[in-house]
Amino acid sequence: MPQVSRRKLPREIEEKIKASFYEAISVVKGDKESELFLRDLLTPTERVMIPKRLAIAILLSKGWTNSMICSRLNVTNSTVASVVRTFEASEGFKTVIDKLQKNEAWRSLWQDIESLLYRFSLPGRVFIEEGAIKHKLGLKKKTLA
Repeated sequence: MPQVSRRKLPREIEEKIKASFYEAISVVKGDKESELFLRDLLTPTERVMIPKRLAIAILLSKGWTNSMICSRLNVTNSTVASVVRTFEASEGFKTVIDKLQKNEAWRSLWQDIESLLYRFSLPGRVFIEEGAIKHKLGLKKKTLA
């Protein structure tokens, strides 16, 4: 687990470093640049856990229960509880999820993810009717108009 040094930086320097970090995030364009930057920035564990934390927030926004999230994403109750606290107390996750929801490709990707999470949560059931999964997840058939 990452640790913060006990030796503190002067507040002004720390704030400027944070501002530089936020600016670096904002200038990254596209999936490839994001992947390269985050691969260099994050540890292998952080590259697994940070996307899982976002997935937890997304599933919470879709009405999934804590226990469903724990079992489907293989995370602990304390991890989900931590995201729940942040999700309820802040606007960061909600703002990003709202922006992403406007993207059709992203919505489609998350329908696929939810379908896979549901399929893999039913051991021994190799084939599940697609309509049954969509019904369970509350998804409606989309038509082209």
